[in-house]
Amino acid sequence: MDVKERLLALKEWAEKDATECMFPFWTSDYIKDHEHGGYYGTVTLDMERKNDIDRSLVLYGRMVYAFSNAYRVFGKPEYLESAKYTFDYLIDKFYDPEFGGAYSSVDTEGNPVNTDKSVYSEAFFVMACAAYYNACKDEKALKLGMDTFKLIEATKTAPATYFSAITRDWKEQKKQTGRIIFPEGTIVFPHHLCQAYEQLFRATGAPEVRDSLRDLALFLIGPGFDRENSCFTTFVDKDGKRVGTRQSLGHDCEISYLAMDVAEAVGDSEIIAKMKETCTIVLNRVLEIGFDKWHSLYNSYNIETGEKEKSHVWWAQAEAANAMIFGYSLTGDERFLDACEKQVDYIEKYFVNREHGDWYSNIIVDEEGWRIVDGSHGFDKLNAGKCPFHNSHMCFDIIRRVDEILAR
Repeated sequence: MDVKERLLALKEWAEKDATECMFPFWTSDYIKDHEHGGYYGTVTLDMERKNDIDRSLVLYGRMVYAFSNAYRVFGKPEYLESAKYTFDYLIDKFYDPEFGGAYSSVDTEGNPVNTDKSVYSEAFFVMACAAYYNACKDEKALKLGMDTFKLIEATKTAPATYFSAITRDWKEQKKQTGRIIFPEGTIVFPHHLCQAYEQLFRATGAPEVRDSLRDLALFLIGPGFDRENSCFTTFVDKDGKRVGTRQSLGHDCEISYLAMDVAEAVGDSEIIAKMKETCTIVLNRVLEIGFDKWHSLYNSYNIETGEKEKSHVWWAQAEAANAMIFGYSLTGDERFLDACEKQVDYIEKYFVNREHGDWYSNIIVDEEGWRIVDGSHGFDKLNAGKCPFHNSHMCFDIIRRVDEILAR
């Protein structure tokens, strides 16, 4: 096949995976909790439904994002129906009417459990509001997104850096709570703010959102870039030095294309050029060390010892495919296109759950064969961390980038 045929094959696969594999599961009536609203707390690998865990702001924000963008890309009414169902629950149960923003978690009945806040979690509330507005022009969603943006920005300790933990009334607190705990003493760079603010800027064009995107972009080409190890540093100390030796290859992939999206939204030619250089360095390093001999991205490695994690997690596989098509779009280097095709083949062969839909959470493929294993987010098909966020976004971006490349 020539390059055009290869690109069109990737686009066709992304459309099919989203509409025939992922969303039939995630829009199904089976996973909805009609007694309490929202979705069951857990759906196991064997499709057993449970309500034994609290419901997460991160999960619901991600699901609104996925459904809203699925409707925007594919135009199917069932996607808008799922977006509305999930957004209504998000606002009804998670929104904090007294102090703004959203609670980190609620129980099965929708009562607040953890009323503390974090920039990481609130980013998904902003993202949900902006994505929902972009899908259906709901002015209430846009207002809530902008209001929460302003509250988040008031917690800045410096450009692109924020409190690790926040009280319900948006003050700093020393003790972190919730599902995501960041290393002590670090400056948190919440990379999902890039995605949230880019969605919000698309909706509003607000100059204050562009200013915050500029801060995020400058962080990524400054202290957020570890030039010595050719990677992004999610955690740095107050002096801008990296914290820890574990490097997430999934996050290197994810941050690379988010960073470029941010730079292009800012529209500063100097920042765009520097970001292109930075992302090219990072993605070349991923190509060099990131894939095993079955062409699957390693989840992480130790930058001092080189030791790599053995199991493979669904979200990092999606980010690898997305980053590789981005790398090809950015550089024209067909090694990235090759890597994207091989990662997609791996996903289709090993991760797609043909019995119940969507993808498995964690697998290992090695000399002993293929097997489902425990790992990040466990075995479940749905839980506080397992949702259609990363893999649906991969599909949306592959479709978009193929169209852009062919248009050029």
